[in-house]
Amino acid sequence: MIEILKKLPKTNCGECGELTCMAFALQVNHAKRKITDCPFAPGELSEVSSSKSPVTLEDNYGRVSDELEKETSQTDFKKSAHAIGGFYENRNGVETISLKLMDKIYELRREGLFENSEYCRDSWTKIIVYDYIRRMGEEPLSGEWVTLGCFRNTASHVKAFQKKAEEKIADVFNNNLNGLKVRCKKFDGKEDPGKIKADYVCRFDLLPRIPLYLCFWEADEEYQASCKLFIDSNAEAYIDIEYLAYLVESFVELFVQ
Repeated sequence: MIEILKKLPKTNCGECGELTCMAFALQVNHAKRKITDCPFAPGELSEVSSSKSPVTLEDNYGRVSDELEKETSQTDFKKSAHAIGGFYENRNGVETISLKLMDKIYELRREGLFENSEYCRDSWTKIIVYDYIRRMGEEPLSGEWVTLGCFRNTASHVKAFQKKAEEKIADVFNNNLNGLKVRCKKFDGKEDPGKIKADYVCRFDLLPRIPLYLCFWEADEEYQASCKLFIDSNAEAYIDIEYLAYLVESFVELFVQ
């Protein structure tokens, strides 16, 4: 994967449909994408991508989650829980942090992340939760709403993000504002007139200190329905922005099903 990534343009242009060149390189290495799907990749990459048995995406994500698990296990649980909006508990000397990720409750223990008393096996879930907990929210939320492209090194992600998230919501709920409201309520969304004028605005808490604002405009005679997703401008103090982009996309996939 690294050898493939080295020879990619590393501009994160999104032309291949992935958010980043690294994500594309992983897909190629996993044999889920062809190197020719990148319009800027040199031809000799086909030899690199097929020279060895592919390492799976889960192998790579698993290594990252294992590293973060070791680091997070050394965190001051009580201090971190307070900073991130989690619930700290010390049961007979066993410290835990409980928090809600989208629609599920997870519990962090020194030995790892658990869901319903079972050790969590999903690497991406662990990566997101561990990164969120270990950062301990370096600064308070600003209350200012921004799009993904406003964060550092993310402008090139916007096109892919719009297609995978914002346009998908607009298409599914076109001419169905009532259906959107019902869906938002099912996902514990809270109507929020907020700072942006739209036909409907709803707030979701992806994590206790990671609000997501959905702004929806109905179709009219001139324009199709549209949707914009906003994040607090200080979200990067709580989670890596690429992890957050993945989290938002995962939320949208559940939301439109």
